[in-house]
Amino acid sequence: MRSIILPFRQQNEETPLSKIHPLARIIIPFILVIPTLLISDYFLIITILLLTLLTNLFFRLKTIKVLSTTKAILPFIIIITIFIPLYYGNTIYLQVFIGIQITIYQEGLAFAILLFLRIFTAIFVFLSYFSALSYSEFIEAITKAHLPSMFVGSIVILLHYIPILATSNRKILEAQELRGKKVTSYWLKLKAHAFIMGKSIVSNMERSEKLYESLKMRGFSGKITFAPRGIKKMDLVILFFFLSLEIIFVIIIDLETIYLGVIQFCIP
Repeated sequence: MRSIILPFRQQNEETPLSKIHPLARIIIPFILVIPTLLISDYFLIITILLLTLLTNLFFRLKTIKVLSTTKAILPFIIIITIFIPLYYGNTIYLQVFIGIQITIYQEGLAFAILLFLRIFTAIFVFLSYFSALSYSEFIEAITKAHLPSMFVGSIVILLHYIPILATSNRKILEAQELRGKKVTSYWLKLKAHAFIMGKSIVSNMERSEKLYESLKMRGFSGKITFAPRGIKKMDLVILFFFLSLEIIFVIIIDLETIYLGVIQFCIP
């Protein structure tokens, strides 16, 4: 059975990005993603996507694994965006009659494509940079950011139970199949996953509470500490580089003209 793992590297698995402070590696995807969420620019989104892909290849990150994980999330992105063209907009793009009349609006279709690209790019960027972090480095980074200890503790417990819940979910479905239950429809499988996951979350809430109480009895104060590891000048230089690159893409360079020029050059 395929194991369920989080998008972090192994502790002993070094990458060229390992020399950068974990907090800087968490800030970089925010620098790249936030402008794509605020600015409605297809060319900017595609540029960030290509830049992240090149970064993955240059720093030898697990691009195939990241793409595979992103692909697994695609159905949920499609569910979020597929119905938008049916009710948003004024200009009719297409009308189809299949027992009932379905109207697709041009504005809704454009917004759905934009939203799809935004979500897909955000997930791909975050998974890419998080794949360069180990689990302990991720916890160190959010601790170094001086987030509330309750928030950090909640994230630690959440990350601990995600593989447990996913593995338990898979085992239950496999046990049902061995007993003769066949679910061929994707939507029925999704419904079964959601039902089992809901029951698993409820049953594991008590387990989580017992775990927290046992930690408190052993002197756990809710604060997670690490050996001091300061942010170096090189970390700041790298953050400044990505920030400057984003400003260039947004303000200085006309990305649309560049892309159209490349397309005209390749397809005369």
